[in-house]
Amino acid sequence: MRNFVRMLSLALAIAIAVPAAFADGLGPMSPEERQALFDTVTRLKHDPQFQALKGQLKGNLNNRAVVDQYLSYLPISPMRMLQAEMEMGRFEFAIPTIIHRQHQRWLELHPGMAGQYNESREAEGEIGESGIESSLRQAVAAATVDPNRNAASTSSPAPTEYQGEIQIVVNPNNPNQVVASANTWDDMGGACGDYGLQAIFYSGDGGATWSYTCSPDDSAYAGMDCGALGGGTFGSDPALSWNANNEVFLNYMLICYNGNYLYSMVVARSADGGATWNAQGIIKNGWVTATLEDKNFYAIDTNAGSPFNGRHYTCWDRSNNEKFAYSSNGGSTWTEVDLPTAGGGVDLGCDIAVQKNGTVHVIWNSLSCLANCSNEQTYYTRSTNGGVSWSTPVLVVDPTLVGFSNKNCPTAQNDRCIGPFGAIDVDNSGGACDGTLYVTYTDFTSGGGRTVNNSDIWVKRSTNNGATWNAAVRVNDDAAGGNVQFHSFLVVDQTSGNPVVAWHDARNDTNNRRLDIYASRSTNCGVSFEANTKVSNASAEFNNSSISYSDHNSLDNPNYNPNQTGEYLGLDARGGKAYVAWSDTRHFFPAFTTEPQQENLGFARLDFGAAPPPDTTPPAAPTGLTATPGKRKITLNWTANAEPDLAGYNVYRSSTSGGTYTLLNGSLVTGTSYVNSGLTSGATWFYRITAVDTSSNESAVSATVSATAN
Repeated sequence: MRNFVRMLSLALAIAIAVPAAFADGLGPMSPEERQALFDTVTRLKHDPQFQALKGQLKGNLNNRAVVDQYLSYLPISPMRMLQAEMEMGRFEFAIPTIIHRQHQRWLELHPGMAGQYNESREAEGEIGESGIESSLRQAVAAATVDPNRNAASTSSPAPTEYQGEIQIVVNPNNPNQVVASANTWDDMGGACGDYGLQAIFYSGDGGATWSYTCSPDDSAYAGMDCGALGGGTFGSDPALSWNANNEVFLNYMLICYNGNYLYSMVVARSADGGATWNAQGIIKNGWVTATLEDKNFYAIDTNAGSPFNGRHYTCWDRSNNEKFAYSSNGGSTWTEVDLPTAGGGVDLGCDIAVQKNGTVHVIWNSLSCLANCSNEQTYYTRSTNGGVSWSTPVLVVDPTLVGFSNKNCPTAQNDRCIGPFGAIDVDNSGGACDGTLYVTYTDFTSGGGRTVNNSDIWVKRSTNNGATWNAAVRVNDDAAGGNVQFHSFLVVDQTSGNPVVAWHDARNDTNNRRLDIYASRSTNCGVSFEANTKVSNASAEFNNSSISYSDHNSLDNPNYNPNQTGEYLGLDARGGKAYVAWSDTRHFFPAFTTEPQQENLGFARLDFGAAPPPDTTPPAAPTGLTATPGKRKITLNWTANAEPDLAGYNVYRSSTSGGTYTLLNGSLVTGTSYVNSGLTSGATWFYRITAVDTSSNESAVSATVSATAN
């Protein structure tokens, strides 16, 4: 049995006050390791001495003697304990600086544990070679990328510490105004919470230069006082959205730590492009209810023709139950509702898209879990009354990749691990694909094995308001198998209707540790995607100016962020350009490890150039049309058209073979059958059908068939 299990078994066999432990848990565990860890955490929760020591942390987080007494008693690192609690509770937030500091102190109080653990891993071949091969491929694409920016290079003061799990939005009224937010450990001299709130980067020149600030702390929100609870604050999970009046809103988790974790969901507002922020509203103050509020996203209806124009929306999960809330007064007060139940009962990872007619589209993931999670599915629902009620959930995808499964930790993300995590958007452009829904997600490649270093980026689309979803399209264009791509994000460029996807990609490293950022767009309604563009490129704004990659691997990078890349990167698109932001290690790793600016916000603007001319070639006429009579109805069936960008079919009917044919269907028929019901018994009807592609080209008519209703 591995040393890790032996040490934890020893911890369970002797009095728990005697410290027997392992150090920093890196990456996936064996079933024995996992169970031993869970058993230890469960036992601690029922141990009165541990609870007493933990209770003494309230109001004493800076008292070295109190903290040391607590840490000395712990048989496992506090960072590993938090990771285990998140695994057992199926939730995730940014590991705060205070836990990392406690982890470092725990190592000092338990000498030798880190070395023992890593030696056991090396002995069993879990640590690969330290050398990594150079870049193997180059992306080929017509798009151009502006110089990569280190958002800290022009900021005063410059952010230090880690910046991860990033979101970015461009003002639709003024693309020079760009705002990004990230989980951070930087407190800007105490101005940004006790252990780091949300870092906010803002630009007034399209991302060429940046300034830096942070979100409001608890004192800005009525009735929230973490200090009175004996703790300090940190933030997690940024979500951003602009309204139509050039105001930008930030939704984030405001967490109070006092030995326990207390959660809340809040909203801040900026009216000056992100430079200054005010507390706008409290969605949920879980500090008083002791509920887990996690993994949020945010959207604002800015559509002038919508009956809910100006309404704000957010979704998140409460203790693994998906919630939704809406606000009709700019995010000041909120009405909360439940999203419908579907799947395995453990919900997380939602996203929102708002259609120009006011329909709100939401996806989320639902997991089936016992000791490990064995299945994860992405579901879709919509609301046509401003978030008040919701449609019956529809399964979008049932991926092979499962979060919290112990089979989801690729080398590049060996500590935080990954999940399918979908993102949704809708085309509001008025173009050929208007109303089309798109969802991106990560999954193991079809037919390419199910190893953790072999996942791809996929997109599915719906042309009928989420009722059905087309087959998945693989977005990354590297050779199938052998490299990991993960945590994609998708937005629709509403000036053109083209969906754009960006993601983390290790295709240039055979060891799957060095991550570049790639992006691609579709100009044919998501039927296919253009050649991928490598967004991360060498830049003089980073100390390591000759490389393009970031390395978050815990074994390569001794100063790695325990949160690694988090669960998403930042992407927005406007006017044929994509604005991409990500967690970038190049300013300090590999050759500048003493640099105080550690994991920075990397940014680049990608210009896709002009879209190719529209396709004017119509699809082939459908074949195999048959008509079968029934009671007061006639059922039509036909052979599926092989056109790659097929959108659907039109059905035409006439009372005579050579007469005038009238269109029967209100929207395109996406299947290969149609029932013409409500007919008069004995009436004979003649039918023809056509095929229509995503460029609205219509084929010639099929052969004519007829039938007489019974």
